[in-house]
Amino acid sequence: MNKGKILITGGAGYIGSHLVKNLIKEGYLVLIVDNLSCGFIEPLEIIKREFGDFVFVRGDLGDKEKLQKIFQDYQIDTVIHLAAKIDATESVKKPELYHQENYLNSINLLEAMTNVGVDRLIFSSTAAVYGNPQYTPIDENHPTISTNPYGQTKLDFEKYLQKTANLNYCILRYFNVGGSDPAGLIGKSHLQNEDLLENIIKVALGKKRILQIFGSDYETQDGTAIRDFLHVEDIAQAHILALNNVEKSHQEVFNIGSEKGFSVKEIIDRATMIFGKEIPTEVTEKRPGDIAVSVASSKKAKDILGWNPQYSDLDSIIRTDWNWRKIHPNGYLN
Repeated sequence: MNKGKILITGGAGYIGSHLVKNLIKEGYLVLIVDNLSCGFIEPLEIIKREFGDFVFVRGDLGDKEKLQKIFQDYQIDTVIHLAAKIDATESVKKPELYHQENYLNSINLLEAMTNVGVDRLIFSSTAAVYGNPQYTPIDENHPTISTNPYGQTKLDFEKYLQKTANLNYCILRYFNVGGSDPAGLIGKSHLQNEDLLENIIKVALGKKRILQIFGSDYETQDGTAIRDFLHVEDIAQAHILALNNVEKSHQEVFNIGSEKGFSVKEIIDRATMIFGKEIPTEVTEKRPGDIAVSVASSKKAKDILGWNPQYSDLDSIIRTDWNWRKIHPNGYLN
């Protein structure tokens, strides 16, 4: 049964490809717009073969004319906006790039939507908008004082939406994302990013000599930073629930996190057990913008959206990533 046509920006990326898979399974028509700077065609080919067809347009959100043509050529009901630069460390070095890609290009998208009367948007934001937590668990009312340009560009577009947009939207603030398709069909595709789980796997596969722990003197139980991890499949489900609620919710912000905090050392120990391999480590300096503790309150998403994460225990996140990468050690670059 056709539930409407969904345009997904960044649909060839890590979260995007898992979301495309789930949307097709749910009966949505899917149109993907991606410039493939961070995404890959391979998972989309697998999804098309296993689950059904969709439309793919290679394009950049900085190209206003192409954006406008896309909206004119396709009858779009809702936009899910995932496309973004997401490396907080890189953003400190290249703030102008992040301003262009994450903020200005998002405004281009919003203007193209407005020109043709598309008034439903799900926006992929981040817990990085909160900065250093003043309390935990972090709820949606927590002050937003980002500590890096990545988080700031996401926050800037949130504020732009809230001040100027006359449309129905849901803003989803993700915490840390991990895991791969439980059936092993597709997996994590942004292998250049310096996230913790990716680096643990690279060491286990022999692609890195040692795992760097950025700081061991945080005010936490073991001195290492604490993070809230959730499974990419649960993020996909949150988007589908947001689609079903966007008009009812009208203009809402939701945290999407597991509500569980694990320290860097705890995550390394759990991965060591699952892999059956030791992960050599060394402690280095903290990175600019890093914070000590980030743990979500997702009560609002559970109460209003009916979101109930099914895969976000730490073992499932690590195990599904590991199972996929053992077979695809270079990701989609094999």
